[in-house]
Amino acid sequence: MAATCGKCGSECFLFMGGCYRTGSQPGSEICTAAEGGKCTVCKTDNGLFKNPAAPQRPGSECILCWDTEGDGATKGVKDCATCTAPQSAAAATCKTCKAGFSGTSSCTPCTGDCTTCTESSPTECTSCKDGKYLKRSQCVAKGECTTDHYPDDTGMECVACSTIDSCTQCTFDLTTKKPKCTNCGISKKVKTELDGTTTCVDIATGCEDENHFKDGDTACLLCGDVKGVPNCETCSGAKACTKCLPGFFRVSETSCTACGDNCATCSEAGNANRCLTCKSGFFLITENESKKCVPCDSKTDDGIDGCAECDNSKGSLKCTKCKPNRKPAGKEGDYTCTVKNCEDDTLCGGTAGACNAIILDAQGKEFHYCSFCGESSKFPIDGVCASNGDKAGNTCADGVCTQCTTGYFLYMGGCYKAAGPPGSLVCKAAGDGVCTEAAAGYFVPPSPTKDKQSALSCSNPLGVELADQKAYAGVEGCSRCTAPAQLEASGMAAATCTACGEGRKPNKSGTGCAACSDANCKHCRVDGVCEECSSGFSLEGGKCVSTGGPNLSTGAIAGISVAAIVVVGGLVGFLCWWFICRGKA
Repeated sequence: MAATCGKCGSECFLFMGGCYRTGSQPGSEICTAAEGGKCTVCKTDNGLFKNPAAPQRPGSECILCWDTEGDGATKGVKDCATCTAPQSAAAATCKTCKAGFSGTSSCTPCTGDCTTCTESSPTECTSCKDGKYLKRSQCVAKGECTTDHYPDDTGMECVACSTIDSCTQCTFDLTTKKPKCTNCGISKKVKTELDGTTTCVDIATGCEDENHFKDGDTACLLCGDVKGVPNCETCSGAKACTKCLPGFFRVSETSCTACGDNCATCSEAGNANRCLTCKSGFFLITENESKKCVPCDSKTDDGIDGCAECDNSKGSLKCTKCKPNRKPAGKEGDYTCTVKNCEDDTLCGGTAGACNAIILDAQGKEFHYCSFCGESSKFPIDGVCASNGDKAGNTCADGVCTQCTTGYFLYMGGCYKAAGPPGSLVCKAAGDGVCTEAAAGYFVPPSPTKDKQSALSCSNPLGVELADQKAYAGVEGCSRCTAPAQLEASGMAAATCTACGEGRKPNKSGTGCAACSDANCKHCRVDGVCEECSSGFSLEGGKCVSTGGPNLSTGAIAGISVAAIVVVGGLVGFLCWWFICRGKA
């Protein structure tokens, strides 16, 4: 049976069987002010309301909007997210429902393939289940995004072709990740730009720039089209190339041939040692008579660590742009990129992604890994965004993983294998998609499931909610812990902290960490106040003092000092009597 609290100390408050502090998470998400072990100000903007009546159960000063039990008399509403407190002991009035539900005063599950729906109707979808696309408030198969719509795989919705002016038919280009118009009706023609963008233009006036040529009155084509000169950038006609695309050498007006690897321009086609300028992300080096392009961060060529784009046109190499996972330092155009803020070079797909999966190494150093991939076709596998072919049998979609296969475990949005780092820093062994043995600094919550996080950091106070509204969490600042016992009812149970970070020690109950400078203290109750000393020391006024032998308490030292004075005084008296009195005799 899991231990629950019935009363908390003055510095904490009681909530659903646990003691929490208002100054740290998760307590600060529940209550903003407490007194005498009870919450006095509930955080009502976070899905709770203040009990208007005298609580019928300990710790029910604040009640969750979705808690249908409450204190027995005052309660929430099933599946409610935010609510208004009742005037007396009764049910709250729901204002908004949880995601996946529709309504206000009562909450109805969204129907069909809806993941979320409008407040007014459970049948009007706003997002869809995996594999379905949103089209006019309904969830449909990808094949139904046809003719006047295209399937946007990024937003998982059917987008109208009319977003491109005059376009009547379109598709979605997976390479450019843009809509591609395929038909502009009778009066206009499709025009494709170098970056893949398509527009509808008047063939007589809209196809006169240097990147295009007219194919009679039927089409406006890029210079590099198969009817023009492949790999040509600018031209004066269908077979008259004036400039080739970056990376290609103009042999003649009808031929563009690839330069060597990484060259933007070159003096000889197909030769990597005849570069004149480099593609973005590379810089030119000269070795004897050869000129080649090497990556900006090439260590063997004196590149700049973590650099994505660079320039050495003025004699010295300068970094102009750091990789997405590196923090730029220094002046613009001359950056250093030494501070790594994510282990994924793409920063999990840039601003659309998230690198919030924190893993600690054996020394307690933090490393950040992908928790969400900005590209919907990539997923967090072993901390970095991997393509669909590298999912290794894990269940992932829309940039995140939801279940893991044998040998892997789910951790903060991604699947990690326990057999090697970084996963092995969290979990020593994994069974059927769940962690079965946690690494030092982590714990496995009771009855873990493959669709939930099965390994938690001892220092994670937010935790994870498993089945039946049972949640398990770590302790803020904790470095070593033991897992909590299985909860028998809904609520939250925290791990028992056995060791804390540098300069801090756990309290005797293992529910918190406090600053503790006394090397002889085993457990500190609050900052600077010891509640249990190490062997050989005793507690006096919140401090640890020695108890005997080489380690004596202040009382023992005082007693021994007095005894020593008595003994020495007696000895001096005896010697005086001996020499003086005996001398007279």
